[in-house]
Amino acid sequence: MKKLLFVNCCLRGEESRTLLLCRDYLAKFARKMAAKGEEWRIEEIDLAEEEIAVQDAASAAKSEQLIRQKAFDDPMFRYANQMIRADFLLIGAPYWDLDFPAKLKIYLERCSVSGLSFLYSPDGIPHGQCRAERLVYLATAGGVIGELNFGFAYVKGLFQNLLGVSRVELIAAEALDIIGNDVNAILEDAKKVIDEQIETL
Repeated sequence: MKKLLFVNCCLRGEESRTLLLCRDYLAKFARKMAAKGEEWRIEEIDLAEEEIAVQDAASAAKSEQLIRQKAFDDPMFRYANQMIRADFLLIGAPYWDLDFPAKLKIYLERCSVSGLSFLYSPDGIPHGQCRAERLVYLATAGGVIGELNFGFAYVKGLFQNLLGVSRVELIAAEALDIIGNDVNAILEDAKKVIDEQIETL
């Protein structure tokens, strides 16, 4: 059975418009895969409930020691192990301060483990070990993102150049908090983009 890993960084919980769109995506994904006769399991990691500490000198030293020992079954690497074994990745995160919530950055640092989620060739080129070939990054924003989506740019760069996911795509609903905008219409437009993306699976 294949696995979709949903990295939920919708920190506002049930009030999150990003989470609303992620659930729409997951429901449509499940229906699409069922129609194709494929068995998929959706696994969610809710970062709001995870106690992920910022890397410090002590944790970095421990990580380096475990990497030297190739002790990749240590709980310290559970996020990396979970991610590289997924067949499809969905990340949901709101657009905050031109980026995304800091907890997602900490989580992604924990997923980036030399010798596990990526390997260096003799000439120093990283080769990603993620099984997934595709990642969808879903975001919502109160204002207009435009060319300033540094969060998506980081995720795309990390997964394509380090972790080995060849196809990284963005679906975003923007300008949700601008006075006079029809929020429901904007969200419905985003759902139509989800429909189009699901059809390519």
